[in-house]
Amino acid sequence: MEVFPIARRNLSDTVSGAAIVAVFIVQRMRWIGVGAGVIAMVMATSAAQALPTDTTGRNTNGQSVTVSQSRNLNPLGQTITVTGRDFNPTAGIYVALCKTPRRGQRPGPCGGGINTDGRDAASVWISSNPPPYGASVARPYRPKGRFRVRLSVSPMIGEIDCRVTSCAVVTRADHLRLNDRRYDVVVPVTFR
Repeated sequence: MEVFPIARRNLSDTVSGAAIVAVFIVQRMRWIGVGAGVIAMVMATSAAQALPTDTTGRNTNGQSVTVSQSRNLNPLGQTITVTGRDFNPTAGIYVALCKTPRRGQRPGPCGGGINTDGRDAASVWISSNPPPYGASVARPYRPKGRFRVRLSVSPMIGEIDCRVTSCAVVTRADHLRLNDRRYDVVVPVTFR
């Protein structure tokens, strides 16, 4: 069937099967007229917009991080949900939007920096055993090293523009273990 190569050339990789069906309808039902084509294209656009854009990243140590939306983020700022699993509950981490790090290098610079006071929603500190000054700031892990946080992101990290420079939502060891790369998970994101 010829529809799939045509759909691949004309539609982004995020388009669902419903959108491919819509392209098929447009190609096979041209004799009905423009009305059917318009209806099919509206169906394709609606199907593509309704798709979740969850993206999951994993590291070699078994931790995974899922970002609720990773593509076409609002350049005026947006709140996304970040979930993680299989982290070590005895080791604190930060969740933040950062310049994409080179392999093996510490992520940074990051939005929110080292968030030890809990005021900046651009960075979230997760720790089940923080030092006394972080007891009211750090969010504890859920059972089995899981977490779920809301993160405010915008395309600018200081002078870095994530519309020009590659950026990602990352997890990294907290300020107590800055050079520990075992908890780094990188999920690339893009802004409109």
